[in-house]
Amino acid sequence: MIKKLRIRITAVIMAGLTLLIAAVVIGIYIFMQRSETEETDKAVDSALSAVTREEMEKRGDDKKPEPPEDDDPSKRNPSANNRQPAKRQASRNWISVLLSSDGTVKEIAYSSSYNKPDNEDEIGEAAESIAAQNSENGYIRLSDVSYRYFIKKSGGRTRVIFIDRTNQTETMGRLLIVLIFVGIGALVILFPISVLVSGWIVRPISRAWSSQKEFFANASHELKTPLTVISANIDVITSEPDKTVAEEEKWFEYIRSETGKMSKLINQMLYLSKDDREETKLLMSEFNVSEAIEGVCLATEALAFEKGHNLVTEIGSDISCTGDKEMIERLANILIDNAIRHSVGGEEVKVKLHRRKNRNILAVTNKGEYIPPEELSRLFDRFYRTDKSRTSSTGGFGLGLSIAKAIADKHKGTLTAASSPDGLTTFTFTWRD
Repeated sequence: MIKKLRIRITAVIMAGLTLLIAAVVIGIYIFMQRSETEETDKAVDSALSAVTREEMEKRGDDKKPEPPEDDDPSKRNPSANNRQPAKRQASRNWISVLLSSDGTVKEIAYSSSYNKPDNEDEIGEAAESIAAQNSENGYIRLSDVSYRYFIKKSGGRTRVIFIDRTNQTETMGRLLIVLIFVGIGALVILFPISVLVSGWIVRPISRAWSSQKEFFANASHELKTPLTVISANIDVITSEPDKTVAEEEKWFEYIRSETGKMSKLINQMLYLSKDDREETKLLMSEFNVSEAIEGVCLATEALAFEKGHNLVTEIGSDISCTGDKEMIERLANILIDNAIRHSVGGEEVKVKLHRRKNRNILAVTNKGEYIPPEELSRLFDRFYRTDKSRTSSTGGFGLGLSIAKAIADKHKGTLTAASSPDGLTTFTFTWRD
């Protein structure tokens, strides 16, 4: 499932990146297209200005006498020689076709830098056809040359202007190809990155999924043992139907004991489930934590005596804190019970509570088996027990420390474990007021 989820996330990321890159490519292309269109419009204005100036000069020259052959116009007016080419200059090559009132070609003019094409008749016919359609502008291709045309009417005359856009079309085509290849290259580079990102996204999901599977497997294992015992005892009872309840009391006691274990396990699982859903609310109040911990120690002293251990306490007097009294008492009970169950025979269990600056510190120490560092970090995992066979004679289901850690987190505190080679193990709960 996790693998399929990662594939889907990668696909979504790549789809999003593809759409983004496509939008950028299209945006750049549209921007360049508009720039080309604006440049063409300027070329039309330039062509009209050049043609108009030439017509005005022709009309003026017709009225003036021709200068003597040895008369150099540039000497009489030095600026005239420089101004003439400027009048014919345009940023784009153009062709201007002037049509008479009957729609026939009257004159064809070219920009100064434009070589006269061989298909002048074709251009004239195209101009006549365009004028007959009454379209203001458009695109046309003549002899493998791409033009954009415009129609200008004034004084009963029609002028069709062709702007050569072959170079611009080729440039735009090359630009589009470059953008496409850049986009494909970007996707190729971003693909492994998206795979890494998808792995980072699904990592907590994978951990949660693994934890959930492990939780169900461990819960099934823990429930299987008492259910098996209960089933076996019921078989024994039903195999001798003539016996009284008093005679079968031993088997009923076994059933009651296993039922109690199941009830405890289910309650612990329900607490952790509520904590996961953040349904566990703390009843915050100020209370004397010294008295609370002393009460827990008195309640567990009998268990310590039964197991052959001496419970030693060093509790600071009148230490107050703000928190959920019942939850902190439960945390202390879990730590002390855990220390008693995992202590070797005859060793003392030490409970210490003191205050350092604005922090309260509860430490529970016992002497038992050495716990290596790689296992210390897993002590607070659900159903985790240091005995791999999960048949520890100490009892418990491996949920107590998980509940204690959840309570510590609720109080915004820390719960840590440390173990020394000589077998001393200390659990320390530190929290602020």
